[in-house]
Amino acid sequence: MSNLDEVLLKLTDELSETAEVFHGDVEVLQEQISELCGRALNRFCGELEGTIAGELLRVSVNQIDLDSAQLSLVRGEVFDLVYLVPESVVLWEMLQVLENEVEKSAKAVRAAGGDGLLHSPGLEFSFHGTPVKLLLANNTDVSEISPETNNSRASALIARLVSRAILDAVPDTSLFLRLLTCVRLWAKQRGIYGQSHDFGYIGGMGWAICCAHVCQARPQSKSLEQIVISFFEIMSRWDDRFPLALGRSHTSQVKVAVGGAYKVMLPVGENLSATPNLSASATRQLQKEFRRGNRICTKIQNGAADWNQIFASSRFFERHFHFLQIDITAASDAIMNQWLLWCRRHLQGVAEKLEAVRTCQLHTRPWPVWVPFKDPDWHVAKALFIALRIEPQKSQTGAKPVIDLREVLVTILEKLCEWPYATKYIGEFDLYIRHMSQPEVMSWLSTVEQGLPVKRQTVSAHKSVNSLSADL
Repeated sequence: MSNLDEVLLKLTDELSETAEVFHGDVEVLQEQISELCGRALNRFCGELEGTIAGELLRVSVNQIDLDSAQLSLVRGEVFDLVYLVPESVVLWEMLQVLENEVEKSAKAVRAAGGDGLLHSPGLEFSFHGTPVKLLLANNTDVSEISPETNNSRASALIARLVSRAILDAVPDTSLFLRLLTCVRLWAKQRGIYGQSHDFGYIGGMGWAICCAHVCQARPQSKSLEQIVISFFEIMSRWDDRFPLALGRSHTSQVKVAVGGAYKVMLPVGENLSATPNLSASATRQLQKEFRRGNRICTKIQNGAADWNQIFASSRFFERHFHFLQIDITAASDAIMNQWLLWCRRHLQGVAEKLEAVRTCQLHTRPWPVWVPFKDPDWHVAKALFIALRIEPQKSQTGAKPVIDLREVLVTILEKLCEWPYATKYIGEFDLYIRHMSQPEVMSWLSTVEQGLPVKRQTVSAHKSVNSLSADL
């Protein structure tokens, strides 16, 4: 076993200590979920004549072709599935019936979040200890799918086709999957892994395409160490004026205007992006992390570093002095699942809105992880952090920079207040936004790590959905 394999095994074990892990036969698990979906479809189509059948398929690129013995080694991974139903079935109506059926056998059932173009109706739940993401799709023709059309009816099917196309494109499937495992762990450790609506970072499908691109570019690589080094070497040279697509090098692509942000193209359809919401702010952070990884790989080759340094956790909270903290709270888990899904979708673009403030030059660094914490007044609560770095404008040389975010924050709160269930759950959910200094954040994190409730400041010190206070 190589040094890199040992590092990966140790890191995976550490990250999986609290994760639910399935150790049984995955084929049996899939068959049980298929039967559950079949019952839901029969209930939905009960009044129709004839037999209507659906088909349950794996979606994730690192699961689509693996047998049960191999898949059981992917500890703590979500089991990604798509249930194909006839074109006559209305997916959003079918989803309600499916949710009622799933709740009889599963735990922690909630709506599944979408990811840009590949947004699809579905559910996330725990089934016999296994985290599952189950999406719905109509069994339809996807040959004319485009960015301009509504793809929700077939997006889960597109995701499976993308996974199949990726696996067909790589010269060595085993090496590609090992590289993808490395890259996903690295991206999560460095805080740059997330679905496209989570502040524009690259998600699972986007990273799979990046890894496949590297495998195509370096088919001579035979070891995991070689391909990981190639990954950082190639990605650190990525010019954001050129989209990344399978089967083409950067230099052979036609230059396109992508707004100063990396663009990863899906290997199906025409001009379909896997990163439709990738922001300039996220691109800056990706560039920084690619170059950091490449520098460390060079040192590893020279014997001046080891693989642990590549996967070191980002010192996000230690490296920044000012933060915007966004807390969302709810009276129940069911309300939180719906509220969180809405907030994640509609906080997209908040970094760009903040950086557009004219009173100073503001740089943001969102952390794409919602941190759960105990709130003395709410059943469930989660927090999100956006680091702020303020640079004074030339006219303010020598003066203390002044930043006024009230107008932007009120705009954000008003947008979130448009939640369709806001009236139904009035008084049963809330959202708070406030500035936090580094010492305050570190104290907050220490309290959370100890499992203690976090005391919130007085109402006048923050903005909330229910108060829309003008004080900040």
